[in-house]
Formats: sequence, C-alpha cells, structure tokens
Amino acid sequence: MKKVFSLLVLSVLMAVQQASACPFCYGAKDGKSTEHMAVAIWFLFGAVLSVIGGIGAFSFHLWRHGRTPAEPHHELTEEDLSKYE
Repeated sequence: MKKVFSLLVLSVLMAVQQASACPFCYGAKDGKSTEHMAVAIWFLFGAVLSVIGGIGAFSFHLWRHGRTPAEPHHELTEEDLSKYE
C-alpha cells in the first residue's frame, strides 16, 4: 500500500512539473505568444456572441411577426366547397 501511495504522489508531482512548463501556465504578460492568445480568445468570444446575437435577433423577428394580425386577403374563410366536388 505504501508503494502504491508513493507512486501516486510521484506521478502527481511529475504531472505538475510538466504542466507548469509553458509560459501560458505561468501567465507571462510580456510574451508575444501570450498577447496573441489573448487576441484569439477575444476574437472567438466575439464570434460566439455574434452567432448567439443572430439567433436572438431572428427569434425576436419571428416573435414580433407572429403577433401581427393577418392581412384580410390572408385570412382563412369558411366557404362552401361542395360546389367544387
């Protein structure tokens, strides 16, 4: 049991060392790649928000036009269709 626990602790320590090797994990503010990653994140954020905004605008459009009364020539009328048989 002690051997398994020591292997688990060693593997966690090795994983932590590998994960903190890049400048993104450290949060290097002066790196060019960090600046480019920030621009990419903001661009993708804007792209997602524009798609969600378009869906919302289309839903509002359908809701608004669904509430307007129909034109007189679009209204269904009950007429006697037996004369056409």
